[in-house]
Amino acid sequence: MSFIFSPVKIFYFFYILFVLITMIRLLLDNKSPEATVGWFLALFFLPFLGVVLYLLGGVNWKQKKILKHLPEKRFKNELGPILEQQKAFTSTLTKEIDTDILKTMTLSLQSGNSVLTINNNVNLFFNGEHKFSSLLKDLENARESIHMEYFIYKEDATGKKIAEILKRKVQEGVEVRIIFDGVGCFNRMSWKFKRNFVKAGVKTKYFLDPMNVISGRLLNYCNHRKIVVIDGEIGYTGGMNIGDEYITGGVRFNSWRDTHMRLEGEVVHILQTVFLSDWENSGGAPLHDQKYFPRLAATYNRIVPMQVLVSGPDSDWYSLEKLYFNMISNADRDVYIQSPYFIPSSSIQNAMETAALSGVRINLMITGIPDKRIPFWVAQTYMSTLFAAGVHIYLYEKGFLHAKTVIVDDKMATVGTCNMDIRSFHLDYEVNVIYYDDVITKTLKDQFFLDLKQCRQLTEKDMKKQSFLTRLRNSLFRIIAPIL
Repeated sequence: MSFIFSPVKIFYFFYILFVLITMIRLLLDNKSPEATVGWFLALFFLPFLGVVLYLLGGVNWKQKKILKHLPEKRFKNELGPILEQQKAFTSTLTKEIDTDILKTMTLSLQSGNSVLTINNNVNLFFNGEHKFSSLLKDLENARESIHMEYFIYKEDATGKKIAEILKRKVQEGVEVRIIFDGVGCFNRMSWKFKRNFVKAGVKTKYFLDPMNVISGRLLNYCNHRKIVVIDGEIGYTGGMNIGDEYITGGVRFNSWRDTHMRLEGEVVHILQTVFLSDWENSGGAPLHDQKYFPRLAATYNRIVPMQVLVSGPDSDWYSLEKLYFNMISNADRDVYIQSPYFIPSSSIQNAMETAALSGVRINLMITGIPDKRIPFWVAQTYMSTLFAAGVHIYLYEKGFLHAKTVIVDDKMATVGTCNMDIRSFHLDYEVNVIYYDDVITKTLKDQFFLDLKQCRQLTEKDMKKQSFLTRLRNSLFRIIAPIL
């Protein structure tokens, strides 16, 4: 009896074999039971698509690093003695400092090698007009170096204006380097626009270029950071990329609400370290010259303690997820959260529900006018249990809300690039600044209440009004929540 193997049968044989191997790998990864079951269901009920989704978002890259030069490791290598001193110092602070603040400081030190800096100055921006006005002035005044990395850089009026300044600064002898994220900047600018950067002497690199044969397979892992460091003395980071919409709202929105920061002082050297690590990871030559870390002579009117915390898919710990969990679960009175997207991990959802059930007022504000429909639909699947626990949920409807902030008990806050979603926690490279300062915390909280005037409070009744088909659609898309 002879067996005839057609190409189709051979294909299915290898497909089934691959699925079985993938399932074994899933078991050996020791993910949470719900995550493992979720991926099993995706592999069984979404033939072929489930495999693609797993390769994009399910592979445990902690076992095989994506990047060689993580900022956290560079912090440890170059600031090792300081880190050890701070870890020893915080272990002795039991009465002199608020317990919750101490926990957050220690967590950031232990999970992300995040040095506490004190001699700093901060300016907060809540719209693109103010942020870009300040940034353009600082770029014009650059003397030695300009380092930039952005998830999105658009070839529009704002992008062209910045490009002209950068090209002119090169002619003046300023070193200019830019890192573009391969996915975020894909199709955002023409080849001519990028080529003109290079021709002008601006050094450019792509972070995991999707068009590269080797790094293209990693296109689901994006550099979501937004960093500018000028002369090693002035830094910018926060939610805003480069584009007109951050000023005008763009074509789709009446306005754009975001939060960004201008930093001076010791903290800028930490941002510089993050950039230099990402530059090397993007194929740039190693940069260790002390000129990128000038001595900071300036002193400021107030002491502003802060830490810079980074995280990525191959970090030792998902530091920013743990930061959010720690801040929420240790809150005593109230928590104010702003995020355009809300697809929480099970631990973050549990922290919010537990805190709310414990009497802490949890206030969650997300965008009510989405730029991406699927994440907005998936967010709604989490609302029922949050409502049952007593969480207050608001939809911002004046324009698009893109701010990423968490404020706790009027005593600490974090602002940065990390959304309240699984993608930011587990898949993207992010950076946040943590503030232990009542003035900054009050400023952020005051802005939250201003934004609240532009919100509609979502209720449990709103969720019950949804049709069966709407709820089914939302729940089906929740299956792919890990890569949204």
